[in-house]
Amino acid sequence: MLSIASGLFLTYVLCSNTIYAELQDIGVKITFPSTGQEIPVGELTIFGISTDNSTTDCQVHVDVNDTKPFQKATATGPIKDDYSTWIFTYIQDYRLIREGVNELTAKISCLYGPVNLSKYHTVNVIGVNKEQQ
Repeated sequence: MLSIASGLFLTYVLCSNTIYAELQDIGVKITFPSTGQEIPVGELTIFGISTDNSTTDCQVHVDVNDTKPFQKATATGPIKDDYSTWIFTYIQDYRLIREGVNELTAKISCLYGPVNLSKYHTVNVIGVNKEQQ
């Protein structure tokens, strides 16, 4: 006979394994620019991909140089709100690319029932002032 405590433990283990499996299935990547790439200072449009599709409830957000809050990317997948492909432009209203190293981070967040799972991808790019060259 199972006690309530052992039943709760079994439920916790099954739920934890399910969440772990779901976490393994989500991902996000900045596809442009690439790590180490030199880019002009100022505005920058980045592109990316993720594991989002028509059956998942995910969003992609980005930041630069740990500037919070994260900003919502624009979904460009084949259906509405599909972040399988996405785009974001860093502009004056949020933060421009500065001279030197800039850390660009994309975050995917997916709802699985009451649980919100997230993964991150970061690239470091080099802001170059073309006017000074």
